[in-house]
Amino acid sequence: MDLGQQRVYEFELWTKDGQRIADISALAFNRQFTLTRNEAEQLTFSLDLFAFESYCANALGGADPKVLIAPYVTDVKVKRNGVYLFGTQVVDVSFNLQQDNSRAGSIGGTGQNYIVTITATGYLNLLKDRYVTKTYTQTERTAIAADLIATTQAQPNGSVGMTIASNQYGTGKLSDRTYQSDEVKSKIQELAQLSDSPFDFGFDYMKNFRTYSQIGARRLDVNLIYGGALGNVAGFAMSRSALTLFNKIYGVGSGFGSDQLSSTKGDVISQVNYYVREKVVQFNSVVLQDTLDVNTQTEVDQAKDILELPVVTITGKEIPANAFLVPGDRVPLRVMDHKWLDNVNGLYRIEQVDVTIDENDFESAVQLTFDSFGVSQGE
Repeated sequence: MDLGQQRVYEFELWTKDGQRIADISALAFNRQFTLTRNEAEQLTFSLDLFAFESYCANALGGADPKVLIAPYVTDVKVKRNGVYLFGTQVVDVSFNLQQDNSRAGSIGGTGQNYIVTITATGYLNLLKDRYVTKTYTQTERTAIAADLIATTQAQPNGSVGMTIASNQYGTGKLSDRTYQSDEVKSKIQELAQLSDSPFDFGFDYMKNFRTYSQIGARRLDVNLIYGGALGNVAGFAMSRSALTLFNKIYGVGSGFGSDQLSSTKGDVISQVNYYVREKVVQFNSVVLQDTLDVNTQTEVDQAKDILELPVVTITGKEIPANAFLVPGDRVPLRVMDHKWLDNVNGLYRIEQVDVTIDENDFESAVQLTFDSFGVSQGE
């Protein structure tokens, strides 16, 4: 749709080597994306088959559409208000050649629309099929994460274009790690969530890897309220669940029989409140006792409490466009006039942002998933 004004969202096609090749903002519809803390972004959008083929033929000098958008070859980078928000790589192109009356009469000239759905994921997923065997001795944890990326890219044909940004955050924690054909993505995530010194990380739109003490910011410009005269939240949902509560963890490392590493960690307060709830967790690649102890304690810290993850829905009507929220941002949330939910009130970290964009470039739904684990209420 021609908006007659500068777009809020722009969608660009890039080569995997970092060359911008096309702007498809005017062609993309059914646009949705998900941003998650310490996880790969998810992006989906649709194109009209006839419209995109015409664009390739007339605006791009006869470019072949199947070459222009190809899985594991094409990158899609997303801008918001002229600033790059994130980058992704196309992983799936699906064709649905059925009539769609909601968009009938487009450039195909037949009264039918032929929809192509594009799925792309963030650059962290370039590391989900990469494995490293390496030993680290008394090495700072974010340095281990960065070196895992450097190591996998150093193999023949191994570069995916990632670089390590300067001035990385360091946890100050020196650790020993032994990796034996371990997946790079999951091992970086494990390092980041260790409860004795967690950190955040991410890739920018040019594949630069960065680490942070905390990603995001304490937002003083946003105060989310559900209900009451000052309510600015369109919807609220939450499950108060004990289904994943465990307060005594038996960590099992590598080895067999009497040589197998083991660690037992528990939380007394949780055991008194909820009885002893036990779980065995396998850490098959862990070969060091200290590493197993830290991993097992992290499992306890994350599983010992009742799980409450508030999910709120907002739109551009409730929150100004310049107040866009991203994973890691800390914002206050209040639920008004409901005794059953008054313990929800407090400061939360945004774990996930799900955005739906309509054809007028309006954020028709922004769903925020919160967690208070590790959040200082006095911040």
